[in-house]
Amino acid sequence: MEVEEAAACLGANRWQTFRRVILPAVRPALITGVMLAFGRAVGEYGSIVFISGNMPGLTEITPQLIIIKLEEFDYVGAAGLGLVMLLMSFAIVASVNLVQYLTTRRRGNA
Repeated sequence: MEVEEAAACLGANRWQTFRRVILPAVRPALITGVMLAFGRAVGEYGSIVFISGNMPGLTEITPQLIIIKLEEFDYVGAAGLGLVMLLMSFAIVASVNLVQYLTTRRRGNA
């Protein structure tokens, strides 16, 4: 709050205050939240299967493809799709950690 008041005292309008004061302060948390939400969405299994339309090649999603592979007794294919989802989730978590590390390092708190 004091930083916003200081920006206003220095003549910044609301947009400038948001763009130059608030956004840089919340950017790491915002990026982390978006990345974790995406990682959660990639790993979501049950509810997404019911929402998708199951039109082959159009609205199929990975969890649904895993179910189809399991129903066809293609365990290797289902495990392969699961492994891809797992690797994507790990990549997202690693990206979040990298963003947090770089942000901490840039601020000089390391």
